[in-house]
Amino acid sequence: MRWLILALGVGLLFAGLFLGGDPEKEPLRLSVDGTTSRSTNAGAVVGGVSPDGAQVWLGIPYARAPVGERRWRAPQPAEPWSTAREAVDFGAVCPQFASRLSASNAEPGTLIGREDCLFLNVFAPGGVAAGADLPVMVFIHGGGNTIGSAIPYNGSAFVQEQGVLMVTLNYRLGVLGWFSHEAFRETALNPRDASGNFALLDMIAALGWVQENIRAFGGDPQRVTVFGESAGGRNIYSLLASPMASGLFHGAIIQSGFPGTFTRERAENPGDDPQPGHPNSSHELLLAWLSPGEENRAVASRALGRIPSEDIPAFLRGLSLEELMVPLAGGGALYRAPALFRDGVVLPREPLPEIFADPQRWNRVPLLVGSNRDEMKLFLALSEEHVRYRFGLLPAPRNPERYALLSRYHSDNWKAVGVDLPLAVISDSAADTPLYAYRFDWDEMRRNSLVDLPELLGAAHALELDFLFGPLVARVVPGVFHSGNRQSRQNLGRSLRDYWAGFAYSGQPGSGRSSGQPAWPRWSSTEPQVMFLDGPDGGGIRAAPLRLTVEDVQDQLAADEVLPERLRCALYVDLYLDNNGLSELFSARDYQALGCGQFPSWSLAGQSR
Repeated sequence: MRWLILALGVGLLFAGLFLGGDPEKEPLRLSVDGTTSRSTNAGAVVGGVSPDGAQVWLGIPYARAPVGERRWRAPQPAEPWSTAREAVDFGAVCPQFASRLSASNAEPGTLIGREDCLFLNVFAPGGVAAGADLPVMVFIHGGGNTIGSAIPYNGSAFVQEQGVLMVTLNYRLGVLGWFSHEAFRETALNPRDASGNFALLDMIAALGWVQENIRAFGGDPQRVTVFGESAGGRNIYSLLASPMASGLFHGAIIQSGFPGTFTRERAENPGDDPQPGHPNSSHELLLAWLSPGEENRAVASRALGRIPSEDIPAFLRGLSLEELMVPLAGGGALYRAPALFRDGVVLPREPLPEIFADPQRWNRVPLLVGSNRDEMKLFLALSEEHVRYRFGLLPAPRNPERYALLSRYHSDNWKAVGVDLPLAVISDSAADTPLYAYRFDWDEMRRNSLVDLPELLGAAHALELDFLFGPLVARVVPGVFHSGNRQSRQNLGRSLRDYWAGFAYSGQPGSGRSSGQPAWPRWSSTEPQVMFLDGPDGGGIRAAPLRLTVEDVQDQLAADEVLPERLRCALYVDLYLDNNGLSELFSARDYQALGCGQFPSWSLAGQSR
């Protein structure tokens, strides 16, 4: 995977030379500015002023470092400081493997970050002082819950343009953020420590910090909107369902998220159990940590059997960060691991759609939810199975028809599961809840004889972030932004920021904060109006009805005469059984009805991705 990402980047860079490009946005650099002195409940901070004129405070601790005995425990309040803290540098990223999207110059796949990483950043319009009571937007980054940080998301231009405050934050990632094991429950100091949902508790702690401190920066703690993309959106679905997040936010924007959570069995069981655990379940990882490099599973299992259950937490807390990450290395930066556990304390024991069906069981706030038309193309583009390199450099789909087909099924299902399913459940049970939906369709990259970017990436996963924060995907993939599409993307970016800020101000996107955008209608089960976010070449910004149910996608899968039998079955498995905590959507009866009985379901996992 490492060389694939490098090859994709080099190939697109070469092709980008023939597409024309824009200069990269400079990374945020600050000097201390005495006018930004503010007080928090842990001590005073002084930040700086960005080139855009925004007031910025970086690297503010919102919790104590989760190290030593605090590893795999709920976050604790930050330790106070006595002299003003200079908040002009980002705090450390949480431990992860470096990627081209990391805020790091490390070689992809290298272990980076520190466990002392629970920091947040505040962006406020220039000149705004305490008591201004501006709406607050709290951004939760994506990255599969195993990579990423707040660093790439510079909110300076956004807050200057739209008159809001923005908070971005780090949270624990991967096995350090989510780890569920019986031994930890038996030795936990409290129910939160027993939950395994440490990263979600980090986000809740950061939202608590906002409630206690944001007024000093000019924000209104009674108008807090959480917004996040991909894993960030998935985490927001969990915040909506967590009783511990009640009252901490008042609106939510979910970009390319989905309501996936894991059972304890999937998070903890052995991989060969009748109820199989995840390949990186706590049992499987514990075997790897006990016998590094040991290929004999029986030997590792005997070693595990000799350790008293009460000694396991101390053993794991004694491992170095490098030792912890060894079993997860080698497959690229982003690894798959269970996250968001139905523990009965931080999250309910039932699947999230069931929770959203009862208005009394979730934190009801206005919702703006959407997906990108070609979500899956980003992931297919990074797969050697699906992409070839002409002359060793220029990427193109190996089989364009298959590439488009896989993208369509996965992307349509992303919309069905991540947008229409939860919105329909909420609309049917609480019709007075303000609901809004979108689909991001912009794909006006130029195609040429070297690389066809609309075919390869299109309106890919995460691309809308470039329109909110400035070049992110476009910085890694030259040719996405170029001089020919500058006006289109600048206009669309302004519209997205306008809608997002309008929602933060009033709980509805309306016609944007400026009142100059096309009016955004509400979504309901009976009138599923979707706002299409696109440039002029694709029809522009417009509302139209579009609803995709899980049943619609499954019916298409069953009726598709082009699909080979094995691929049809693999798609069903990857869409429903092995899709990051959505296994309740898998039906053994439907799987058999598709003619898949000859294929053991788990044996096909990952074969359509």
